[in-house]
Amino acid sequence: MMKAVTTISFFLLIHIEAVKSKGNSTDHVGELEMDNEVKVPPVVNSTFHMHLQGSLLEDTCVIKPFQSDTLDTCSYNTSSPLIIIIHGWTMSGKMEEWIFSLALALKTRLERVNILIIDWRPLAFQPYPTAAKNARQVGLDVANLLKWLEETTQLSMDKVHLIGYSLGAHVAGFAGSHFTKAKKLGRITGLDPAGPNFEGVPASDRLSPDDGKFVDVIHTFAKSSIGLAVGIKQTVGHVDFYPNGGYFQPGCHMSDIYNNVYKYGLEGVPKTIKCAHQRAVHLFIDSLLNTDQQMTAYRCRTDHAFDQGLCLDCKKNRCNTLGYGARKVYNGDYSKGLYLKTGTQTPFKVYHYQIKVMVLNLIEQDKASISIALSGSEGESPHIPITLSLEHPENKTYSTLLAVGLGLGELQAVHLRLTGVEDWSNWWRRIMNRNGDSNDTELIVAKIRLKCGESQEKTWFCDQTAAVTHLKPAKEHKFVRCQHSKKKKRSSRNLQDNIHSQGFPISPRQTKTEESETG
Repeated sequence: MMKAVTTISFFLLIHIEAVKSKGNSTDHVGELEMDNEVKVPPVVNSTFHMHLQGSLLEDTCVIKPFQSDTLDTCSYNTSSPLIIIIHGWTMSGKMEEWIFSLALALKTRLERVNILIIDWRPLAFQPYPTAAKNARQVGLDVANLLKWLEETTQLSMDKVHLIGYSLGAHVAGFAGSHFTKAKKLGRITGLDPAGPNFEGVPASDRLSPDDGKFVDVIHTFAKSSIGLAVGIKQTVGHVDFYPNGGYFQPGCHMSDIYNNVYKYGLEGVPKTIKCAHQRAVHLFIDSLLNTDQQMTAYRCRTDHAFDQGLCLDCKKNRCNTLGYGARKVYNGDYSKGLYLKTGTQTPFKVYHYQIKVMVLNLIEQDKASISIALSGSEGESPHIPITLSLEHPENKTYSTLLAVGLGLGELQAVHLRLTGVEDWSNWWRRIMNRNGDSNDTELIVAKIRLKCGESQEKTWFCDQTAAVTHLKPAKEHKFVRCQHSKKKKRSSRNLQDNIHSQGFPISPRQTKTEESETG
């Protein structure tokens, strides 16, 4: 217990120090000198390493700004695009493994590309508030380097891509702020940008859409179950991705802190926190290497609405690809995030399904817990417990989101069962069968509809032998594709008539767009 308290106190201290220094976090530490009459090159405090091969800093080649011979020494290709990887705050003073894993993944995917790794550890290996203030100076270092490359090699800023992790994401933003209008940087990727000292501040004091022509951001530790937040929660890019709500990630558990401290000593504390924080990095690497398993995210107002299955629509640019393949799409509002679920390890891709269960006899209840399994032409899923939320009270339509870790092909059947009488004690008191006998409890299901987010295909499932299904606790029923599901197109009016013919009431609300929560 003492270790857990120490961990929480440590991160609370970061937040307290961040708040205390917030008033000074916007101090201006320097500007990029654009005056052609200035002969003395600006001082660059960071070092830039050309990644050639290997996974150690010693395997790289140092490029020194304003020393053109180092470009030739390091085999810098003036015709190739430039990617700069920027690390964040460091508690150990070491260059972390993910940096070289990302560099190798970029090389594997792109082949012809210049990859620079910036080393700003002397300014990052400081108390967090000090390192946060230093981020602006490091951004200036990057801007000075880029300006020099532009003059020396005719580098177009369109061919520049900055990838910054944590505090390094804001470094990338500060670098981009020195280039405006036509000379804006081509792309900036923020991997779980740091939250303390940057949450809620003006756009000029953090990463923002103004810093590049395309700014994409992945949030993976904006909040945890115990209230800790390492990453920033607000949207700070043109497209902001929130895997698993942007909170603590699958496969990362705060309870692991005890084992990690036992195994790694005090370094076990940051190692536990980094699991979720660095997941943004590994999701990006995954997008580079697993090109056949790209992850799709969907625009939604909140993660709660997404979990209800209300936002699996790709119309009007409402979905996007997470990672390297992300694209800039203008929808008039950059404040809405893109949400998706992921697996616990690479490849992280899962398939998203919206489940709608149309029930005839449930009343006065907002949620229900059941278990569901899907069968398809290419496999089947295990039974997955889900919570159905009441979407249309008039129609008693319950919906939720289901994430399946493998491709099932064309869906063939849905297996539905109640999860147990004990969990349903309050629920069943409100359920009456058609004869009014409360002792014979059952769930009367009219239809089930699934929509796959990845394919955008909708499929209706019905009982094989009856118009409605009387589902009892602990008993499983199989639903197969409805007859009309075999038709590619069907009018909503005919669909409503079909439901009505099976005893399911139709409300005018049913005609509204199902993804209304996407905005």
